[in-house]
Amino acid sequence: MKTTDVVQGYDLWASTYDHIDNPLVAMTAVAMRRWHPEGRRVLELGCGTGRNAPFLLARGFAEYVGVDVSPGMLAQAARNVPDARARFVRSDAAEALELAEFDGALLSLVLEHAEDVAPLLATAARAVRSGGWLHIFEIHPRWRADGGRAHFAHEGEDLYLPSYLHEVTELQAAMGAAWTLVSATDWYANPSASAKLARRRGQPVLLELAAVRA
Repeated sequence: MKTTDVVQGYDLWASTYDHIDNPLVAMTAVAMRRWHPEGRRVLELGCGTGRNAPFLLARGFAEYVGVDVSPGMLAQAARNVPDARARFVRSDAAEALELAEFDGALLSLVLEHAEDVAPLLATAARAVRSGGWLHIFEIHPRWRADGGRAHFAHEGEDLYLPSYLHEVTELQAAMGAAWTLVSATDWYANPSASAKLARRRGQPVLLELAAVRA
């Protein structure tokens, strides 16, 4: 198994990321149809190619800030979302950012890459106002335990990114006093969303968490 670090990996993946059958991205899109975030200012940590920005802006947000560590992904995001309401920032999403008073924060398919998720959740807490929301979409721990993880084809071989299994209890503990977990939802494989999910039929593939800022 050939591995790569997060920055190099996503830089290499950036040009094809939005053009392949990615089962987790597909399932996240399915789950997001039932999600109704509200507010004026929203932060996404690990925004990638900006694929979630149009959804959030269509929900009425006046400002979207996407943060990512990969220059390649951010370049794609800027091309994908030519909207004055959207701004993309290069930074390690776990750093303490000078961002505050957001109505909510989204982490979509990000926590898998962090061995310790507490810094990411703390960054979100610093940025979101009291009473604001946190929403997480992540590879389901059962699928991760079965060997599922982020990877992509590059120059004829698969490259695997750093990947760690996180149970709901661990994520809730990492939220600390800053966040109150409201719900945890298991999403089961929907082959109509992605042909690659057929072999996972009847099994959970995506975890959705919702929390509120203390």
